[in-house]
Amino acid sequence: MGIDENHNTRVQGEGDRIAALCESIRRAFPSDTYTRRVTPYDDELSSELREDQLILDEDQDLFRALKGRKWTEVSKRFIESLPDALPLLTDEAFVAFLPAWLVCSLENIDGENEVRDFVVYNFSPRSEMVPDTTWFTKNRLQLLNPEQRRIVRSLLMEFTERGTSPPVKALAAKGVSLIDTLA
Repeated sequence: MGIDENHNTRVQGEGDRIAALCESIRRAFPSDTYTRRVTPYDDELSSELREDQLILDEDQDLFRALKGRKWTEVSKRFIESLPDALPLLTDEAFVAFLPAWLVCSLENIDGENEVRDFVVYNFSPRSEMVPDTTWFTKNRLQLLNPEQRRIVRSLLMEFTERGTSPPVKALAAKGVSLIDTLA
């Protein structure tokens, strides 16, 4: 096999891996219409806002974009506009809409992808923070069923090998280790 043929075969194989990951995500996460709380501020967002209420624009955007939708209906453009929004979601909304962020994180696998960076950050331990917020990450991981956690682990493994900067690769590896402690 020549260099070009070998490269094309490798690229096709890597594309097949990404396609398989996307299909695994679609199978493991139900695509049901989500009608429960999206953010902790849903009650305030569904009524007329008073001037003295401090509601983040991101919370309003999440409420409007996700309430009454399926994860498969969330646009890539919306996710790219709020790549860091996963921590703002309620636990139930996190599980319901995480797959949209996961699929978007696989886009442009060998290039820049801010969604990917935030997905990796969301699943890595936070022991360097004061206070340590690894507990929050563990709680979120434990909300997922074993198959869903396995898929997140596979995704993070993919990101340790390609598509990310060295610091993000290191965080992805820490995320894999954290998931392994839960199994």
